[in-house]
Amino acid sequence: MKSKIKVLLTIACRSMKHPKFQRSRFDQTLMSNSWMLQENKTADIHDDGTVSTASVWGRTFNSRKSNEDIIRITGNLLNRAAADAGLEKVESDFQFEIIMGNIEPFNTVSVMTQDD
Repeated sequence: MKSKIKVLLTIACRSMKHPKFQRSRFDQTLMSNSWMLQENKTADIHDDGTVSTASVWGRTFNSRKSNEDIIRITGNLLNRAAADAGLEKVESDFQFEIIMGNIEPFNTVSVMTQDD
């Protein structure tokens, strides 16, 4: 029976000066690389006018990829997405799960972004 690796990726974008534009650019890069938005968490507005956001993304990978490979590949993607969006502070956290067979890995369809 075939197995896949289900990855939940929590991303925090800190201290954004132009959050709608920056998050839209950042999110587009993730979506174009097969990541599906699962949840947008509540944004924090700071005293200096900057905004921090957090979101949860999901994707499956072939079981031949190791967790370290997935972290490296995704880290490179996050770096490119952050540079494209002009983000300086991006933090990520990974959760891995092995799924067997043709089980649907995500219970929800991709959440629409604010600009959709």
